[in-house]
Amino acid sequence: MIATVAARRSAGDWRGVCAAGGVDAHIDLRDVAARYGRDEAARIEADLIGFAPDLLRRYLPRMDNLALVPQLPVVLSRRATPVRMAPAGRGTPVLVATLPHTERARQRLALRVEDVGTLQRGWYDLPDWCWHADAVTARRWACGVAPDRLAWHTADGRPYPPGTPFPPGPPVDRAAEVETIAGRLGVGHLVPAYEAAGFAVDLTDPPRWWSMWPVELLLGRYAATLPVLAAEVRRLAHRYGATTLASIDGTLTVDVAPDGGLTVRRAPREYGRVGPYAFGLPAPADVALLRHGRLHPDELHPLVHAALLPDRVQSWRAPTPAARRQIRIRCGPDWHLVEVSGGRIRTPHHSAEELHREFLLAGLGGPVAGCAAAVRAWRTGATPVPKEIRRIRRDIFALALHGDTDGLLAVLSEGRDAGLRDGRGGTLLHWVSHVDHTRVLPVLLAAGLSLVDRDRDGGTPLHAAAATIAVEVMTALVEAGADPEAVDGAGRTPAEVLARARRAATR
Repeated sequence: MIATVAARRSAGDWRGVCAAGGVDAHIDLRDVAARYGRDEAARIEADLIGFAPDLLRRYLPRMDNLALVPQLPVVLSRRATPVRMAPAGRGTPVLVATLPHTERARQRLALRVEDVGTLQRGWYDLPDWCWHADAVTARRWACGVAPDRLAWHTADGRPYPPGTPFPPGPPVDRAAEVETIAGRLGVGHLVPAYEAAGFAVDLTDPPRWWSMWPVELLLGRYAATLPVLAAEVRRLAHRYGATTLASIDGTLTVDVAPDGGLTVRRAPREYGRVGPYAFGLPAPADVALLRHGRLHPDELHPLVHAALLPDRVQSWRAPTPAARRQIRIRCGPDWHLVEVSGGRIRTPHHSAEELHREFLLAGLGGPVAGCAAAVRAWRTGATPVPKEIRRIRRDIFALALHGDTDGLLAVLSEGRDAGLRDGRGGTLLHWVSHVDHTRVLPVLLAAGLSLVDRDRDGGTPLHAAAATIAVEVMTALVEAGADPEAVDGAGRTPAEVLARARRAATR
């Protein structure tokens, strides 16, 4: 995606950029000019020409399963002057990206030009360094770059050695500011960290009938936003004329004083979550990952690399699948190695018959432990789950969820397990509508996955395709032998699920 988006953007083809980045662009610039004037249409077009949806996806809010937060509108605008909040057609037009309607829907974005006055309740408004290719200076600042060095690095580019204390006294540059905030957070000093980021903190707790969560615990939830939070609050306050901004969960607010001072406090019980959300944007972690060797400069997103290391030539390439992993499992009195390769798990110390016997005993109420428990966790997500197995499972289903056909096929080429299921009991066939089904469906069927397998709601892969309104995929599944009259746990046929999904999508 990154490579294709960059090629389309360099050609000035913003519609090609959207197509490559998984964005459905419902935009007519002539209509924008007719409704709002040529100047506004030109401003919207400039935003589109530098649009980087591949970068934007890094900063969109996500669920625990990596799915995008459903239905959340996200404003994308480089406008420097305040917007006009007025009824539809008389306010300020901006680009609005809308996230998928459910967490299991195809993770495509819908991009429209909307009047700010039509936005209701709450929304995100992301700064241009998250989504526009030309926002190089702002991106450097957000990542914690001083004029002569990166945060946690010396001026000659060497990372700080482990154990280097954070700088004492007031920060002298942007890099030192980020280091100071991180250092105070690292030793659990939340309030001093907020103060270093430019906030006064009101620790007054409300009456016990409102909440038992102390203010400091709530501050910890949003610690990752601190390096950019003050700038974001002031930007949003200026854009929308706001004096108070709230977190997405409504637990914290920031008050903006006329002199620019910022005060964080717990939100009053009756606070309505309307307007743009604050606390929603974690600061980029790229420089910290570089410092600790968790990321190589060649692995940075190209737009981030250009901002952080402008004098360096990047040898960027798309990531390749990880090699076979070996995981040590406690199995009885011994330690055994379990191998995970692609989408398959192997237990060299146990035969398939031995594992099958363990699973039968578990079905009769017996315990499952050791290698058998690891295999069960791999296939079903059941607990206990070794951390590495949980991460690999999550990543495989994330490839399908986010439509990475090439990545998923690369993983499956290393091995396939027909018993692999997601946390809701679905197989990879239940996710085939999210990827290029013409390439993936034959591979999954050849691996032994069944068209009649059901998830925990009783849905077949055909029901799952219907829920995402993937009519072409439904046709392919029926042609492969799926039963169009099968009913799920609620007694619905795939056609009924499709009709319901279409009604929900048009609301």
